[in-house]
Amino acid sequence: MNIVVTKENLAKALSLTQSVVERKTTMPILANILLTVREKGLQLAATDLEITALTSIDARVQSTGSTTVNARVFSDIVRELPDGEVSLSLSEGERLEILAGKSKFRMIGVSADEFPSLPGITIEVSHRVPGKQFLEMIQKTLYAVSHDETRFNLNGVCFEALSEGKGKSTKKMVRMVATDGHRLSMITRPFGELSFDGRAIVPAKGLSELRKLLDDDDSEVGVALSDGFFVIESARGKIATRLIDGEFPDYNQVLPKKAGEIVSVPSGDFAQALRRAALMVTDKGKCVKLDFGKDRLRISSSSPELGESSEELAVGFKGDQTTVGFNARYLLEFCSSIEEEQPLLLELSGELGPARLKVEGDDSYFGVVMPMRLN
Repeated sequence: MNIVVTKENLAKALSLTQSVVERKTTMPILANILLTVREKGLQLAATDLEITALTSIDARVQSTGSTTVNARVFSDIVRELPDGEVSLSLSEGERLEILAGKSKFRMIGVSADEFPSLPGITIEVSHRVPGKQFLEMIQKTLYAVSHDETRFNLNGVCFEALSEGKGKSTKKMVRMVATDGHRLSMITRPFGELSFDGRAIVPAKGLSELRKLLDDDDSEVGVALSDGFFVIESARGKIATRLIDGEFPDYNQVLPKKAGEIVSVPSGDFAQALRRAALMVTDKGKCVKLDFGKDRLRISSSSPELGESSEELAVGFKGDQTTVGFNARYLLEFCSSIEEEQPLLLELSGELGPARLKVEGDDSYFGVVMPMRLN
């Protein structure tokens, strides 16, 4: 194994694979990254047996071969190397020699024969979807995923295949839903010809890794949902993530059954006022009080340790005066998922009923937030 690559290409490849590596594991080999040199270039692969990442870069190949080295140390070395070309060569005793400028390292490697197979990576992608659209769908659901490991079926985003219309005008859609039990996010978009039975839960960590393939990618990407894996492939590489084996709850039970009183407010102004109000709340719940009156909204907060705050916004609201408490972070995370200049609609369901948040004129994406009891 003897090749020459550029530091820039090597660093980009490592950014895609290194974060997959399992740092705390009973299998020490999983802390390594697999380097494989073929005639066309260098291939890098990493896996924690739940997520697998694979990418390739161009190289001047003098001889082929493979080895594995500690992913964190190798990444740290590459980051500190001088810009320009990097020479990688494997010598006896599984030593990887790294040369760049006047810098020289010799890393102790482990034979590639000891590296496990790459789960799910051989699944062929059979459908293509716009990369930017899929990235949008991930960003508008991932924030609502639960981090409570005892509720493992909520630790990912639920994918559901749908059909809209009839006959030749039928459109295949995919709905993505995430919830942590306190709030919910749902988006529905056309998704090429991807079809599957029932629902599939893609873990949050897997989706976070998938985002790296989609960043700055205006082209279509290949997707597959097969054999218990969700797989995505772009020009940058390929990632396979094992699905969560569980039943996603019936989210329809928490959706508001009918539209209540509707409030229209500029998203950017609302978010800024919420951030200011949250400064005066110390508890994790970050509860802020929203008083709705005719064409105005008063946002207030208080805590015994810090004091209190109050601010009024001009909004579109006609109805009976209503006071509702919400976790400010939940409202802010929804606002962050849309453009600041977009008009935000809040559909209230009384003081204790779920509130629906959406962009005016767009029913394909919305959030649902449960209110908090006010003392």
